[in-house]
Order: sequence, then structure tokens, then C-alpha cells
Amino acid sequence: MIMILTAIILALFLIIILQEMSKYPSNYPPGPFPWPFVGNIFYFRKLLKKLGGLHFAFLELSKKYNSDIISLRLGTNDMIIVSNSKLIQEVLSKREYDGRPWNEFIKIRNMGMKKGITMNDGQDWKKLRSWSVRTLKNIAFDKQKMMQFLMDELTLILERLKDGGVQDIHPIIAPTVINVFWALTTGMKLSEDSSRLRKFFTLMDRRSDLFDIAGGILSAFPWLRYVAPEFTGYKTLLALNYELKDLLMETINKHKQQYVEGKENDFIDAFIQEMITENDKSVFSDDNLILTLLDFFIAGIQTTTATLDFLFLQIVNHQDIQRKLHEEIDVVIGSNRLPTLEDRIRMPFTEAVLCESQRIWQVTPIIGPRRVLNNTTLGGYTIPKNATVLLNLVCNNMNPELFPDPTLFKPERYLDKQGAYQMDQNLILFGKGKRRCPGEVLARSALFLLFVGIMQKYYLRPVPGEKSIKIDHISGIIVKSKPYQMLIVPRNVT
Repeated sequence: MIMILTAIILALFLIIILQEMSKYPSNYPPGPFPWPFVGNIFYFRKLLKKLGGLHFAFLELSKKYNSDIISLRLGTNDMIIVSNSKLIQEVLSKREYDGRPWNEFIKIRNMGMKKGITMNDGQDWKKLRSWSVRTLKNIAFDKQKMMQFLMDELTLILERLKDGGVQDIHPIIAPTVINVFWALTTGMKLSEDSSRLRKFFTLMDRRSDLFDIAGGILSAFPWLRYVAPEFTGYKTLLALNYELKDLLMETINKHKQQYVEGKENDFIDAFIQEMITENDKSVFSDDNLILTLLDFFIAGIQTTTATLDFLFLQIVNHQDIQRKLHEEIDVVIGSNRLPTLEDRIRMPFTEAVLCESQRIWQVTPIIGPRRVLNNTTLGGYTIPKNATVLLNLVCNNMNPELFPDPTLFKPERYLDKQGAYQMDQNLILFGKGKRRCPGEVLARSALFLLFVGIMQKYYLRPVPGEKSIKIDHISGIIVKSKPYQMLIVPRNVT
């Protein structure tokens, strides 16, 4: 009898503990019931597989719970997802949301170091980010140097495309984007047949496929890395991290050996100068330099390449817009010279095309994660300190109240009655606030020159026998298109 009573008491005690574990604070955003230990991870993974992307799954949950703000518990990690234009703008503008979470998955992403400028916060982060943005502007993203690198790479692309035909343009574009970012941050170009270029491209591509912005299975159940390192991707991620770190450290050491004070020609040189002269070694260290470089490459290389892929696919599927684009290029640039950054101001329709493609195919539809620095409220709900917040940008950039007929590709929506380009202030492409993308200037410049340079010389068509190209995508830490082919036809414009 005593044993039975003891068992009943223990069972009741366990039930009470599990109930407490599953409770949310009062006035917390609605969401599915969080089961003890696992939360909503299995339900959410099933929904994700069904709908094909985090942004679609979050939209479905917002509809189900009739709320622009929902909550999820993935394993033991509580997340709050915002799917409303005004609330997204509020989060981006308030300092309470400037923090970053530090869970097991982000530790892996950051090679175990709370360093760099993307997945970091605090006073050291503020100092490093401010210095990095200023240095990129003054040294690495010098307008003339940047344009020369881009023009050199554009020339190589056009050479590879000269015969036209049915091709997949992605393998031609991707190494070019890597080389531009690499050259502007390290001061050195990688030859197109360089084993280092191929290795870096492969590493970044594989790494992207293993991550997602919500943290993946490793974030929900970090202990699985010990039980199933292969299945969870943990072993692969560690191997990729070691290879990336070695590759970047090799470049940094070479800069140190060749460094001459007063002759800082690139970002790494400028950082080395600070390492020598700055007393604060916690900010200007090898580890911070490695992670900052990695942040630049993650933020810039694959997003720019993916954006170009969707641009070319949209242009193939909208031949009427391609004709207007060619007309503007022919009038402003002609055929006797390559485009320059100075041409942008006289090409409003081209700018509108670039903007509209990025709006419809946002390669980073979910941004964050943000760690809440203080207890606050959002949309009438209580948001506790240290909560993780994700922003579903699809709800902003595809909002029919902001962009009528949002699924239609309409560059004209950014042109006024006089045909001048007007950037819509509601559109979010590179983030906003203190965490706005530091590589925005380079990304916009690369998109314009590489896209216009190719369109100046070629018609892009569906493959023979097809009326269009079906745009299929892959969702990881970014959204990118699946491999595709198109017919590339030289224009021979005189």
C-alpha cells in the first residue's frame, strides 16, 4: 500500500513538474501546446516538410491562431515569430531587440566563439561593428576599387558566355561573386581555376544547406550531437568549420607577414593595424577577425548569388519586361562600353526591376534571431527578456496593402508619373536599424553591374520547346533556386 501511494505521489509530482515546464508567462503570444522536453519540434518539422519553407510554416501558424505574433517551443528553446508589417518595423527600430541568442546551434555557426558582428551583441559588438562598417566604407568598399574588381569579373563572365546556347548560368556567376567579396576584404584576387576558390565555394555552399535560421534539430536537442553526430550534421559542420578557419587563418597570417604600417590596402590590413595600436585586445583579435570575415562572406556571397539567379529567372519569364530593360540599356549605355555605377542614376527601370525581383524572391525571408534585452510588449503581448524573436519578412514584402497584387512582377510600381525611380520605404531588403546589412553597398553594386553587364550582351530565353522556366527553390539559411537552364542568345547590338 505504501509503495502504491508513493508511486501515485511521484506520478502527481511528475505531472505538476511537466505542467510547469509547459507553461508560458501570462499574456504570452498564442501557439501550439508545448510538450515537455520536445516542445513543438516534431509538429513543426512535419509542417515545414509539408509547406517547403520556414516562412510558409510561420504564415500557416499565424492563420491557425489568428495572430500576427505566435510562439513556438523547439525542444527547450522558446521562439516568438512576428508576421505583421508594422510590428516588424517596430522590432527593427527598437534597441530592446538588438541582442542575439547564444544557443548550441549558434555556437556551432560561430565556431564556439561569441565574436564577429552578426551573431554577437554587447559593448564589444557595438565597437567592432561600428569600426567594421566605417572601414568597409573607407577601404574595402572604395568606389573605384570596387568597380574595377567588378568590371574585371564581368569581363570574365562575358568571355565564358560568349558562345551562348543552353546553359546553367549559376556556376558562372557564383565564383565571380566570391572573388569580388574575397578581393575587397583580403586585397587578393583568386584565379578562376584556383583550388582555393573552388574549395571556398564548396565549403560555403555545403554549410548553407545544413543551417536554417530557426536553429534546426541541433538547437532544439543539442545533446543529439553526442548521440548522432552524423545524422544531425554536427560532424559535418565541425569539419567545415575547421576547414574554413584554416583557410581564413592562412590568409590572415600571410597579411601579417607582409604588413607595412601606413600602407593598409584592405580590411585585413586595417584590422591588423588596430591589433597593433589598439589597447582593447578583446575586440581586435584573431578570433574576431576570423568571425567578422566569415560574417561578411555568409551575408554577402550566397545571398548575392541567389538574388542574381532569381533575377535571371524572372527576366526569362517576363519577356515584355526584358524588352523594356534592353531598350533602357541601349539608350543609356549602348554597346561600345560596359556599364558603370554612374549609369544607375539614369536607369530607373533597371533599378525597379532589381527591386521588384528582390521583393518577390526575398532570399532571406526570415531574419533574426533577435534576443530581447529587456521585458517589453509587442502588439499587446508580453515579450519577456531573453526571448528569441524571428521576423517573417514575407508578410511585409508581400503585403497586398503595401504592394497591390503582390505576386505579380510589376517593376512599374516603383516609378512615378515622370518615370523616376522611387524606392518604397516599406520595403525591407537589407534589414533596418543597427543590424542593417554592412555589405549592402557592395551587394547593390555587384547586382547592378553583373546583371546589367549580362543583359547588355544577351537575350535570355526559356530552353527550346518551353514557354517559361519553373522556379523551384531550396530553403536553408537562405532561399535559393534549384539548378536551372536557359537559352542564352548573343544580342549583337550595334
